[in-house]
Amino acid sequence: MKSTARVKDAPRNQEWLLTLLPIFPLVLLVMRLWYASRQDTQTLLLLLQNISPLGLLSAVLLTTLWVLPALILGGRVLGTLYWISTGRSSWLVRAAERLPGWVVALAVVVGLFTWQLRFLPTLAMLSLTVLGLTVRDRFPRNEGLWAVVCYALPVTVAVLSYIVLWPAIGTAFAAHDVATSLLLTLPQGLAVLLTGPVPRVPARGLTHGIAAAMAVLTPFLVGAVVMKAPILPLMALQLSEDERPRVLVGYLVASDDQMSTVLGRDGVVSFVRNDRLESKVLCPDFGEVPRTWANLYGWYVEQSVVSWLAPAPPPTPVDPRCQGRPKD
Repeated sequence: MKSTARVKDAPRNQEWLLTLLPIFPLVLLVMRLWYASRQDTQTLLLLLQNISPLGLLSAVLLTTLWVLPALILGGRVLGTLYWISTGRSSWLVRAAERLPGWVVALAVVVGLFTWQLRFLPTLAMLSLTVLGLTVRDRFPRNEGLWAVVCYALPVTVAVLSYIVLWPAIGTAFAAHDVATSLLLTLPQGLAVLLTGPVPRVPARGLTHGIAAAMAVLTPFLVGAVVMKAPILPLMALQLSEDERPRVLVGYLVASDDQMSTVLGRDGVVSFVRNDRLESKVLCPDFGEVPRTWANLYGWYVEQSVVSWLAPAPPPTPVDPRCQGRPKD
């Protein structure tokens, strides 16, 4: 059946959906500032007055870089799987059909560079599943090509993946890290089982249920990541006092010739006169504490390809002022 048969009954006059696209990022930005202000309206207005929108948009864009590949590949897999299993069209099939091949390929490349090491087997599983289902759809009578793409290729990739990832897999099992162990071992082994149709009766509930769950949970996942993204530089200011110096650690909101405005990590806003300022230092962003030390030749499973390949800064001792202690 030609691909046009799948999209001929596509609904029209849905351009109004495009107007909703800017709303979600704007809501995330406002919620991020609301979270940083500890739900205080006056602090929120102060942040809105001084924070650059580019800093807020960068957090949303960086999050989108790793969310979009999952949505594109997941939608393509579910839509094509439902089509070859039932031969019937639906909104999911139409959405998958409207994703060009170059968009899917670009999603794989973006995911390869932005996803963490522990998620790369899942990326390989999705990529092989998309390829296998596409071959079954485009070449319905070429069983020889099916055998190569749908069976031989996933098995080969799985074997090579286990060989390459074995040091990280062994470390994860030795550390009793169940989640990382499953992420490094299961996806590539399941790829060979996902390149064929599913029974016709549960196909709609399975594919459309997963797609609906993705649509509902993705905004909450993106929001949770953006809520923790830094939007202001973390500074340590050493202030002169009558008896001994005092260190104020917080996020620098604004600074001019006379006054510096600092948002403390407890949500309290402090206005510091510059004549009391002895010194200040930019504190490092420690980020999240690693949940596991499993690594592949120094490439930790919580690192992406980009962060692993980027030159690491030389190790320097932590300034005592960043820990709230005055520096002599």
